[in-house]
Amino acid sequence: MRILPQIMIFDQTQNEEILGDLERLKNVIDNIPDGKLIHKLNEIRGKGRNDWPVLPMWHALLGGIVFQHRSDAELLRELSRNSQLRDLCGFEPKTEKQKDGTYKVFVAPTASAFSRFFKNLKECQNELNEVFEKLVKYMYENLDGFGEYLALDGKAIQSFATNYNDNKKEDGRRDTDANWGTKKYTTSVNKKGEIVTNKVTWFGYRVHLIVDAKYELPIAYKITPASNSEKTEAKEILKTMDKERLEKCLYLMADKGYDDTNIIEYLKKKGITPIIDICNKWKDGEETKQYKDTDIVYTYDGKVYYVNDDVKQIKLRYLGYDKSSDSLRYGFYPQFNDKRVFRISCDTDKRIFVTVARDSKKWVREYKKRTSVERVNGRIDRDYKFEDHTIRGLKKLNMYITISFIAMLSMAKSKIEANNMDHLAALIS
Repeated sequence: MRILPQIMIFDQTQNEEILGDLERLKNVIDNIPDGKLIHKLNEIRGKGRNDWPVLPMWHALLGGIVFQHRSDAELLRELSRNSQLRDLCGFEPKTEKQKDGTYKVFVAPTASAFSRFFKNLKECQNELNEVFEKLVKYMYENLDGFGEYLALDGKAIQSFATNYNDNKKEDGRRDTDANWGTKKYTTSVNKKGEIVTNKVTWFGYRVHLIVDAKYELPIAYKITPASNSEKTEAKEILKTMDKERLEKCLYLMADKGYDDTNIIEYLKKKGITPIIDICNKWKDGEETKQYKDTDIVYTYDGKVYYVNDDVKQIKLRYLGYDKSSDSLRYGFYPQFNDKRVFRISCDTDKRIFVTVARDSKKWVREYKKRTSVERVNGRIDRDYKFEDHTIRGLKKLNMYITISFIAMLSMAKSKIEANNMDHLAALIS
């Protein structure tokens, strides 16, 4: 019986779609520096069963990401019916003799074979990390301005499990690593001027992610249980970044979840301007505070006013940062015909007074770039199917997130090599 490739029974439109997927997969495969990873996988397999070689299995896993399959079972079904995908991955049919003396031809791996491969791949996280780092290094070397503007955020990922399990024994079915996380979001301001918040709770994990804000590509990340502090993990990620990358960074943008004096101080010491939204931590109910023994007052979010003899507050405009005195310069708007200049030391409150004034047009302009990391988080959900996955366990999730970022960066590399700089982060050719 002659087996027709899947693509032959589709109409022309579907043919083009599949060929597009195959082209994307080939671009990913051709641009991954995975030599050490494949060598390690072959070492782990050793003298074990080699019915389905390591390299085609690795390519098939990448195919599952590019083809946007939700589960391994979906990928195996695709391999079974799509001969072109099998050819691209490098699979060859395997014939096995059955108990009744007949022979059966297998064109794609079994679920148990994939399970063994995944088990081995989980032991190669260091090699996967090395592949990721090589691709990030390529971006630094080949993209103009890559790494100058960084954006930081946390991303909630629910576990496929729904709650804690009293049985802590790992068996591939229960999740013994996940826990509950909570995050509050500001949704609106009501008629009374009160801030309305929305609290989101999930059982699972959090991806702590730093991306390049211009090209929307990942630079550094860490996966933790959901309850881990965003601020604490952000400090750890920043400390793991090498000196060269920190020196290249000019600005780092983040939402108010990262409003922390230690983070701001660390960035300033490294010559990085923090563009981080601020929380109102004033507990005394005051709307303004006086700056030393002067006629200057300021708000929790960095607005500065001059109080005149009539006790009227006059909004001052930002005139720039004075590096020599680590202070911000303020003055009157032209209509007041007053050329006095006031300096406020950043040591007054290092959260409020940062090197770019919070109420300046420049701060607003730079902060808008933070949305880049939100778009990457959206791609994690939408393109890489983490909004509807079947993953349990920190180790497996870490592996899949790393591979997804590898696929994203490899696709970007293929576009750069082809001199196509459009939509580098998108999972399209």
